[in-house]
This record gives sequence, structure tokens and C-alpha cells, in this order.
Amino acid sequence: MKQKLLLLLICIGQSINSQTPVTSGPDWTVTNLTSNQELNYPNTIVYMPDNTLWITERIGKKVVKVSTAGGSKTEMLDLTGQVHQSVSQDGLLGMTVHPDLYADMNTSTNNYVYLVYTYDDDPGPGLSRKFRVARYTYNSGTGTLNSGSATTIIDDIAAGNDHNSGKIKIGPDLKLYWTIGEHGNNRSGNACEEIRSQYLPTSDTDHSDYQGKILRLNLDGSIPADNPTLDGVKSHVYTYGHRNAQGIVFGSNGILYSSEHGDKTDDELNIITAGKNYGWPLIAGYNDDSAYAYCNWSSYPANCGSYDANSCPGAYIDESTSAATMTDFQPPIGTYNSTVATEPTGGWLTWPTVAPSSINIYEGGKIPGWGTSLFIPTLKAGMILRTKLNAAGTALEDGTYEEFHSGSERFRDVIMDPDGVTLYAITDNNKGTSRGVIMKFTYSGTVLSNPKQNLNTFSLTPNPASSHIKLTFGTNAAYNSVTVQIIDLQGKVLMKNTHLTHNSTLNISNLSNGLYFVKVLDNNDKELKTKKLIVK
Repeated sequence: MKQKLLLLLICIGQSINSQTPVTSGPDWTVTNLTSNQELNYPNTIVYMPDNTLWITERIGKKVVKVSTAGGSKTEMLDLTGQVHQSVSQDGLLGMTVHPDLYADMNTSTNNYVYLVYTYDDDPGPGLSRKFRVARYTYNSGTGTLNSGSATTIIDDIAAGNDHNSGKIKIGPDLKLYWTIGEHGNNRSGNACEEIRSQYLPTSDTDHSDYQGKILRLNLDGSIPADNPTLDGVKSHVYTYGHRNAQGIVFGSNGILYSSEHGDKTDDELNIITAGKNYGWPLIAGYNDDSAYAYCNWSSYPANCGSYDANSCPGAYIDESTSAATMTDFQPPIGTYNSTVATEPTGGWLTWPTVAPSSINIYEGGKIPGWGTSLFIPTLKAGMILRTKLNAAGTALEDGTYEEFHSGSERFRDVIMDPDGVTLYAITDNNKGTSRGVIMKFTYSGTVLSNPKQNLNTFSLTPNPASSHIKLTFGTNAAYNSVTVQIIDLQGKVLMKNTHLTHNSTLNISNLSNGLYFVKVLDNNDKELKTKKLIVK
């Protein structure tokens, strides 16, 4: 009874609180930045400081960029000869850009772009689908990626014909974070294949069980010394027990957030913590023993060829039985209203899951009521959801999800414009009225009088830096003098300087190499602006 009551409270507290999309209101304009089918199944979108959007095309096998001013498209890299694509979730997938390149697009140091794609490792007529993470250099003269600059960071990692995930980010610790799905095993055409999300590597060179994991790598592909030791082995595996984590994003607080597909129920919104077990396939969402029990179809070879989502050829395993032996389980902070009391029947379109395809974070400070919010595009439900985080960023503020935008499209990824009032989303090519496009959402209502925005010229030079940095900020009379803190990734204030003025210089030679946050405060210690600083 306690579990049922708890589940009821969870469902009530996680309602989608708007039936009318926010973008239908008078303060929003929705346009297409590109024409229909101009992009060939875009997968990942990145906003760059020169006001362009960099995009990977999963089926097109190209990296392209689009100007936010007029929508003109330029090809940056063609990987037709390297990428294998033949099913709905392989091809050219994730992309992340080195922070040095963000800081200075003309740099020739660490001007790196990292890409994730699938390739065929079988030289014969067969197919051996594998993952590769490759690094390319950006050519500021041509505005393209140098095709001859490819460096393999890691490869020979098993990919699947389903649920490849494939998102990648460089974290504030200058490590690569990479999501790999469980390959859609134990269902449909893969019902005879065992889910390996709970299996861990047996050595630091064992890459055979990387599916259903989030990996953490050094920028050269090696294993970070501070990765968690799991079952006695330190490997690339950072967290495990995932189904299909198609989105990851870091907040300015250093927290890593992830969106993940459920099956019939329990899509997950997670905070990713080193060494934790996120439950799949033994637990979906919360450990609540309701609406989900694990049926291991792969253990019934006589039956798995006749998969039926609404039955089980053997015994179900309930969540409380699984949790009794599961160490380090970490529940989600939300499930997008997909946690229900009883197991749904029918087909996947009628199940409560929304199929979250990515995730991004809004910290623009201009739109009333948004605070720090997570945005989650979805595939099945045709929605972009918004949910607000609490002040610490450790939980949802009130557990509700706002329907920011809806349509018949499959929304693949979303990115925030630094102007604080514009968002962009990319769509798949196979559904809706806006297919294979960049959609632009612009807010024209009343903006917050946020003093953060009065320092929109605040900059650090050089960045990256080794000995000194110069602080340049707007000369608004209210901020002729400011306080500056330099903070490490654990939130510890390492330096504090008061009464600084425009063009002040700070000595940072005592700081170790790494990433820091430079926070500017007014004379009442109210935060005005924060920027990242790389020391090397």
C-alpha cells in the first residue's frame, strides 16, 4: 500500500501542466530557419560563437553549419567513405567541440571537434557494425573541418541495429562523456539477444560490454585515473544500467544531466553520478514494483523468435526482487509523467513513454519563470518539454513538465542561443510538416531586468590562460566596481578579489591546469555573470 500511495504521489507531482503549448502564445514566434528536407536526418546541433549552428547528419554522413542570420548552409565535412548507415539508429551521431575552440575560433591549439559514428569493420560482404570516436581539426580560414586531420580516439566498440544512443560531451573536467545504448536487445527483432547493461568489463582492455553504459574517457581515449572501480576493474565505464540515454548536458554547476528512453513506462531524467547503477533492465525508473517487471525473453530460445510485448514466455522478475541484490542503484529525478500504476497494453504509440531524444539546459536569465530549466525534445509524443530545476540543480522544483512546443514532428535535438530568448530544434525527415529542418523559437515578451545581462561584454583574455587574465566588462555606472571569485569544480572559492574595475588583470599562476568558473558579483555579493576559464 505504501508503494502504491508513493507512486500515486509521484504521478500527481509529475504532471505535464500545460495542454496548450507555450509557443502558441502571443509572446512566441516559430519559424523554420531552413527549408523542408534540407538536412538529411540531423542528429546533433551545437551553437558556435560565430553565430552558426553546427549539425551532424546521421544519414547524410556530413557535418554542416547553418547561419543563424539567414539560414544559409555550408558543408564542413563529408564522411561518406567512413560512416556505415543502414538502419534507423546508426550513422553519424554525436559531436562535441573542445572548449579552446569555443573560446577562440581562430585558435590553432586544441581546435578540435570530436565525432561519434558507426562503421563497418568487416572487409568482406558481411557487416560488423562498430563505433568510432574520431577527432578533427577546425580550419578557421575555410570554416570547415580538415578531412585529412582525422585522429581515432577509440574504435572497435560494438554498435547495434537499434538504440545506439551516441551522444558525446566534453565535461568541465576536460574528459569525454559518451552514451551507448543497450542495442534494443530483448525486444522485437532483437528479443533473442541478452541485455548487457548490468554486465561490467572484466579488465581495463575488455570493451565487450560497453552497451547500456555512459563512458568517460581522456581526450586521447585512455582511461581516466579517477574513473570509478566497478567490480574490481577500472575501465572507461562511468555509469551502467542504462537503456538508451540519448541526451547528456552539463549545467554551469558541473552536474551532468541525462535523458533516457524507458520501454512501456518510465522514461528517465537522471543526474549522472560516477559508479552508479541506473537499474536497467531490472529496474525501470523508480524501484516501485508497479507497472514494470523484467521479462528476459533472451533466456527462452524456443520462444524469443515470437516476441510479444504484452506477454512473457516465463516468469517476470519484479523490481523489489532485483533491488535486493543491486548495489549503488540511483533512481531518476523525473520520468516525464510516464510512471503509471499498471502495466499498459497495446502498442508503443499508446504507452505513456515519450521517447526523449536529447536534453539541454537553459540558464539565460531572461524569460520570466524559467530560472534554470531543462529542455527535452521527444520523438514519439511530438513535444519539447521544459522542467525547472531547484536552486541547487539537484531536483525538479515542483515535478511538473511544461509543454513548450508540440507538433507532429520527431524532435531530435535542441540548443539554446546565448541571447537568452531564442532556441533552435532539429527534426527528423520522416514525420510532421517540418521535416529535416532547423526550427527557431523566439521570445518577444517582457524580459527580466536581470543584472547578469548588463555585463554582456564581460570577457576573459586570454582563455585558455597560464599566468594572467584580463577582465573586461561593460562600464554600466552601477558596476564600476565588482568582486571576482575563481571557483573550482567542487565549488570551492580559490581566489576572491574585490573592487575590480574594467580591464583589471588577475594573477592565476598558482592555479593548477584544469577548468574553473570565474564569477562576477556586485557590491552586495549578488552574482552578475559567470564564465568558464581554462588554465593550462
